[in-house]
Amino acid sequence: MSENSISFVAEGVELQASEQENLAAPSWLAEALLVGQYWQASGLLSDLVTQVHVSRGRMGQYEVCDFVLLLLAYAVSGLPSLAEFYRALVPVKSLLMAVWGRQRCPAASTLSRFLADIDADAVALLRTLFETDLHRPVSPLLQQLGLRDRTGARWMVFDVDGTVKSVRHRVLQSQSTHPELKRRSRRACAPGYRGRKRGQAVRTRTTIAQAHTREWLGNFAVAGNGDAKGELNRACGVIERYCAGIELPLQQAILRLDGLYGRAHYLRILQQKQIPYITRCCDYQLLKDPGVKAQLAKAPQQQYKHPDSPEVSRELFDIPYVDATARGYLTPLRLIVLRLVRFPKAKPSVGKCEGKYIYEVFQTALPADGFSAADVLSLYNGRGGFEQTLSEEDTEQDCGPLV
Repeated sequence: MSENSISFVAEGVELQASEQENLAAPSWLAEALLVGQYWQASGLLSDLVTQVHVSRGRMGQYEVCDFVLLLLAYAVSGLPSLAEFYRALVPVKSLLMAVWGRQRCPAASTLSRFLADIDADAVALLRTLFETDLHRPVSPLLQQLGLRDRTGARWMVFDVDGTVKSVRHRVLQSQSTHPELKRRSRRACAPGYRGRKRGQAVRTRTTIAQAHTREWLGNFAVAGNGDAKGELNRACGVIERYCAGIELPLQQAILRLDGLYGRAHYLRILQQKQIPYITRCCDYQLLKDPGVKAQLAKAPQQQYKHPDSPEVSRELFDIPYVDATARGYLTPLRLIVLRLVRFPKAKPSVGKCEGKYIYEVFQTALPADGFSAADVLSLYNGRGGFEQTLSEEDTEQDCGPLV
């Protein structure tokens, strides 16, 4: 700690001042302390100690709870990197660790080694611990949240989305006198399909949110393109446990999905678990089904105006029963079809061009007596709120070294 002294005399009065460093407590400290106290009072800390075990090979003298506390405080701080978090932690680390009854704070390099070596089983146990806390206690307000259909039945909406992050690699300048260079993103990213994104490698992340309270229920990230079917299975498991925790029948949950999941091998998972769903269909071969073609040959049920382009009216068809088991579906589908006259020389971003029309198809398992076709589309268009929530939270952090 440096100290500078200044002394001078003004009108017979001698003044002396000294300058010294006095590190201020960070603004996020109070919230981090509250989180630590909650973990103690709710029993989460004792559950963490007894249930989550990790090989001590890279932990040294610390326990899992030391690292979890630091990561919770890091999440609360909102700082862009762990390096900045550790700089802000210097004046308060003893106080923060004392909240959990710990004597020492792991160094940045120790935390880095722990994160590099922790196995998937321990992460799964920690995720289960967080889910258990999410489900208790059941708030009376949470039991009343949801939406009501035309019959008065209560439903709760969940959003699942798979996002792709593209990474652009810098050129590595290797020399024979230097050790082999390793990219910091080698574990998080892998070659894969990038779509319209520019980059050399990608990682895929599946997010789960409850639409009414904007709660994040899950976040699964893998290198490369990942396993969309496996991640959807995991997402369904999270939603099942959440519904059981709030005493909501799974048949009253609505799962909203984008076009990534609009094929038979994805919907089979939802049909097996009997979870109602709404998804944008990308299996346009269903338009060639004789029953679907017969319905499209008739007059549309109504005109529908999309909220983003209310000046353009679309023709709306509700086809309540389509037997598509030959295409791999387990149960009959309900299709909602929007038809729009194709603009000259216009290539649609979504939909299927057939003759002079553009078709948009949606698949759902919602009952027709509770949700009209317009209700289904309005509910699906509500995914825009989830996309906004995701964009607000989707701030990429620096993956650089901790020290």
